[in-house]
Amino acid sequence: MDAVMRLKTDQSAKRYEKIVLDYFNEGGVVLVCSDDEAFVKALRFTISQLKQDVRSVCREVQEYDDVVTLAGKLAEKATAPLIVFLERRMHKASCIKTVKVLKNFYADKTKIIVVSSETSREEIILAHEVGADSFITKPISANAIIEKAAFAIRPNTQLGVLMDRCAALLESGELADAEALAARIFEIKPDSLKGHLLMGDLELRRGNHKEAEVHYLKAYKSEKLFIEPLKKLVDLNSQTGDTDKKLFFLNKLDALSPLNFERKVEIGETYLSRDEADKARDYFEQAKKVVGRVAADMVSESLMEIARKIGEKDEELALAYMTEAIEAKGLELTRDDLWMFNNRGIVLRKQGKWSEAVDNYTKALSLAPNDAGLFYNIGVAYADGRAYDKAWDSFQKALNADGTIVLQAPSVGYNIAMALHRVRKPVEAKTYLGMALELDPGYEPAKKLLESLS
Repeated sequence: MDAVMRLKTDQSAKRYEKIVLDYFNEGGVVLVCSDDEAFVKALRFTISQLKQDVRSVCREVQEYDDVVTLAGKLAEKATAPLIVFLERRMHKASCIKTVKVLKNFYADKTKIIVVSSETSREEIILAHEVGADSFITKPISANAIIEKAAFAIRPNTQLGVLMDRCAALLESGELADAEALAARIFEIKPDSLKGHLLMGDLELRRGNHKEAEVHYLKAYKSEKLFIEPLKKLVDLNSQTGDTDKKLFFLNKLDALSPLNFERKVEIGETYLSRDEADKARDYFEQAKKVVGRVAADMVSESLMEIARKIGEKDEELALAYMTEAIEAKGLELTRDDLWMFNNRGIVLRKQGKWSEAVDNYTKALSLAPNDAGLFYNIGVAYADGRAYDKAWDSFQKALNADGTIVLQAPSVGYNIAMALHRVRKPVEAKTYLGMALELDPGYEPAKKLLESLS
């Protein structure tokens, strides 16, 4: 049985390889927008394994603006749709706007694969809704990259061809032929989600609203995280004037994709058309909050990016921009914004402002009250100020919050050991030095301190 499974896996892998090879032979190009060197190297390696010249078939950028500009140039000349590997978040900014722009301008000329090392359900759903074709969770193997690319190039085999032909027939108004193809789709895959969507569209073309609704509902029930059936049901009930059902499905969509402020406005407008002003106002306020959140994110992320670019050239100015970035978020600050406090703390410590660094990390604790990293950073700042009793106290809080923090880097164990040494706890200090040297036997600061304690 295992041998049969292995054979099927090998056959599938070869099939996916052939799809991708055919794509490159037809003039296909890959565009990757990522600041993750490991992923970019994995992608390059995958392309080279297919015996392709990486420089000829792969373009690389590290900014969302650059990917839009380059995609436009490549799409104009391309003989096959451009495959875009797009990092989900870079410099703490989201790819959603970029996906939307690419699909608005180059819908038929791009296949977008969003790449991430973590999964945010809300952002994944929104990315799919605005046009992403697929999603990759890192780390990922070469075979898996090929498979994802193959599905983007050719979403399915026989089923995909039938669905494309059926959609084309619907577009041209050849409804009887489209219905015959839909029947074949259901023979291959009974209760096919996309088959039901096509049949819903077909019945809608015929003016059969009830039958269309039946198919859209079947599509929704077969995959409740899929956005498209709900959008079809909203449009259908807009046509029929059934605002109760329209609101029901709009709210389902809002629960699935709460970051879509335009939908909240649509819900508000629907309530307004029913003279339910209070409910309408509530959704308009929600839309305003989402816009405010997105705007605050954009402002603060832009300011942090300015600070990053200024860097060591003018630490005082960089610090001012970091402080302004944090203030720009205001009440919208969350645990996800700890990176801004950590970056500001590093600059404060570099400037010798250890007390201000302590205040900075302490404020961040209001967002993450039991964060081991923050307690550790407070300890390091206290150690900078030679307040070793307070440093050891903060290090203890960090260890209580997460005992594995000492395994993150040899410097962690060393810094804790130094504080213990200064408060005259040499035995405990040796324990943490041992942990540091276990991680990196050649770590000189730990070796020197251990030697002096011995």
